[in-house]
Amino acid sequence: MYNSVHTDFDRAKFTFEDSISRVAMIEENMKRCKENVSCSDNIQANLHAKNWVGVFFVEFHIKDMSHPMLTVMDTGSNLLWVHCIPCPNCAQASVQIYDPSTSSTYTNVSCRSEYCEALRQRSCDQSDNCNYELHYEGAYPTAGMLATESFIFDTTDDGLLTVPNVVFGCSHESNDKPDAVMGVLGLNYNKVSLAAQLGNKFSYCVGKIKDPSYEYNQLILGEGAILEGDSTPLETYNGYFYVTLEGISLGGAMLDIPRDSFRRTDSGQGGVMIDSGGEHSFLDQRAYEELAVAVMNTIDLRCWFESELHYSRLCFEGDVTKDIKGFPSVTFHFSGGAELGLEAESLFSQSNPTTFFMTILRADYGQPGVIGVGAQQYHNVGYDIPGKKLFLRRMDCELLDE
Repeated sequence: MYNSVHTDFDRAKFTFEDSISRVAMIEENMKRCKENVSCSDNIQANLHAKNWVGVFFVEFHIKDMSHPMLTVMDTGSNLLWVHCIPCPNCAQASVQIYDPSTSSTYTNVSCRSEYCEALRQRSCDQSDNCNYELHYEGAYPTAGMLATESFIFDTTDDGLLTVPNVVFGCSHESNDKPDAVMGVLGLNYNKVSLAAQLGNKFSYCVGKIKDPSYEYNQLILGEGAILEGDSTPLETYNGYFYVTLEGISLGGAMLDIPRDSFRRTDSGQGGVMIDSGGEHSFLDQRAYEELAVAVMNTIDLRCWFESELHYSRLCFEGDVTKDIKGFPSVTFHFSGGAELGLEAESLFSQSNPTTFFMTILRADYGQPGVIGVGAQQYHNVGYDIPGKKLFLRRMDCELLDE
């Protein structure tokens, strides 16, 4: 989810790259669909990694091919929103900002719309248009107008597809600089999310999280989603996706963690979420301490705990590329037999030239555990929301292009 504890959005200096625009594609060759769900078996989007922030950015176009967008892929947010003119930091932006006043396909959404009613924080203006406000823990809020517009996506057969009347947020108020974050593509369980608008199925395949040179990361929306590999039950609670984690092993040896450490209480506390909008993973104190002790006993390096307001992390003195070769994998074991294996590259991150840390952190008391996108590297992850299943398959995403 979009959270500065997980990622450093407010300090990110995002430079838009000309290469993302598919200039070889001409608009005359684009397909159109009459209804969003009717063409939802063919929608794909390239995902881009940046070396300074641990998330993936979704590539698409709004209105026409002259308006390319890169927005954070976030299963912890409900709304697809982009910066719109007028906005406070638009004048200083080095990227093109979408201007709804120039579009013949832009329409405001009424306050009486079911989409407006699906938003938690909404208000109506004098013209009965739906206004929204979104808040993110530790990051800037954003506010604007709920609207519809045509969006252009890649297709699985290397074409382009225009999807009309996509509900999205046109944000006019945000202290985020558009150069850093052009917007967020929300995929959680809510009527207004893009996943719901396109059939409630999607999958993403991602490689190394901070490797801009890897070209095969991709998001597939709708019936074409790749739902393959081992599956585990997928639950939704308050719009978020929860999985049933049953245990954690290191090098094949199960850790002594009671299953209650992973369960959500009747009051909604705890549990384990899966999230694409934050790099790091979180465990409750008991599970975290068991894992941390096991890792410390395996690595013969100076180590210490670093505590912040909302988390604690295990640090080591050394170089992650040289000092932990041969480190055994950590595996998350889920209900139904599905597994998610974390090699050293997914489990540790270099924070400065002499220090690296474990990317699984300790969560605050009562907060849910989180499986961040850093733990999902080198996997295809499929969400079948109506079928209540999550699919996990370790793979090189290049294979999907064959």
